Amino acid sequence: MAKKLKVISVNFPFKNVEVAQESRLSTSRALFDFDVVVIRPYTLPPVDGPEYPITGYQAEMRDKRPELIKLLEQGGLLIVILNTHIIREYDPGRWSYWGGGTIYTVSNYDFIDEDFSHCVKNGTGNKLEYIGTENAFTNVLRASSVQWTAYLEGRLPSPFDDVRISARNSAKSFVGGWTDLNKGRIVFLPNLITLDEAKFFDACREYMEGKEGLIPPEWIHEIFIPGESELMASAIDVRQKIAALDSEAERIEEQIRTLKQHQKLLYEKGKNHLEPAVRAAFDLIEFKTTPSEHIPGTNYEIDGRTNEGSQRGLLEVKGSKRQIVLDELSPFILKVLSDQEKSGFRSKGILVANGLCEQPPETRLGDCIFSSHVLQASHDNSIALVNTAELYCVLCGVLSREIKDFNAIRERILTTRGYVDLRSFCGKSPFKLPKSK
Repeated sequence: MAKKLKVISVNFPFKNVEVAQESRLSTSRALFDFDVVVIRPYTLPPVDGPEYPITGYQAEMRDKRPELIKLLEQGGLLIVILNTHIIREYDPGRWSYWGGGTIYTVSNYDFIDEDFSHCVKNGTGNKLEYIGTENAFTNVLRASSVQWTAYLEGRLPSPFDDVRISARNSAKSFVGGWTDLNKGRIVFLPNLITLDEAKFFDACREYMEGKEGLIPPEWIHEIFIPGESELMASAIDVRQKIAALDSEAERIEEQIRTLKQHQKLLYEKGKNHLEPAVRAAFDLIEFKTTPSEHIPGTNYEIDGRTNEGSQRGLLEVKGSKRQIVLDELSPFILKVLSDQEKSGFRSKGILVANGLCEQPPETRLGDCIFSSHVLQASHDNSIALVNTAELYCVLCGVLSREIKDFNAIRERILTTRGYVDLRSFCGKSPFKLPKSK
């Protein structure tokens, strides 16, 4: 190194023999005796057995914090190389006759702060987007081989929350950044396969040489300088606008997730996912559905009711990799009759089905998803059969505002015996057209 820097590294190997190297934080060397401290969090072995090794881990992480504070107070540089986040727990009640008691936890990031680990997420990759050029360590990353194994997400806890991001791995997470703390600086870097040590030490020297000016006296903060308050107000305004944009982006992303839920009509077959998608689609055509319920005084459960149109309806939702067969329709016929007996009036039975659900939707329009026995029995018992692929086409027409006459669709469903052909209501198909032979 051109200028003598005192550097110590914990769990990150350097080829330079002048770097003091330690495998763990449980070293007798005082960290504030160095100019630069490099720490890559290391694995804590699992805690098992009726002893208390976790208290040793806690002391190992906690005892070096005062030394790191002193390092930063004297203008030192702390470099944290993000590595896999490890949390260990110890439940003494597990080994006690009575059980219960306090559960002790420790993270391999607790040497920074006990709340810091909440922002550390595990994951591996090498995609990076560099932001700005003011951080000399960006040049280090460009010249090295990066393989991140952890990243930071969300707002860091105070006093680390003013971090300046220099390398992102996604729109909402980052692997490189820095923040000034006390009179020193903390730099976060991604994990590395190889490090360009020459550029690394150049970056460290650049920072340390920039700190060699006189330390500003306390009274300097009370000295007026024109333009400062306006710039600070502008910075606050920009941060507020960024927060508002983030909030708007989250709102739009939630709308996208809601829209994507409608596509479950095309592939889901389970009760917890297909039923809500069907009711949401029916509500878009203003059927005013209600959630699933048990028919009063019986053990029969229905998947919802419709309350708009020339008559009320009972919903039954089915999904299958195969055709919908008679065994799936017959119990619903009994439910319709039982509801009529208990309520005193007959509701229209509506079976909405996603049959042949693993096949592309454009290949299963029409009544092909229902067996011939289901088609006949539904006609004889005045049950309406709705194909979810066609219902999805109708839904797309509603969302694109091509379909405006919801009453005609509702009445088609409520007055049809057997298969309900909704294709005449659909405009442009949302599916790929089948290839002509």
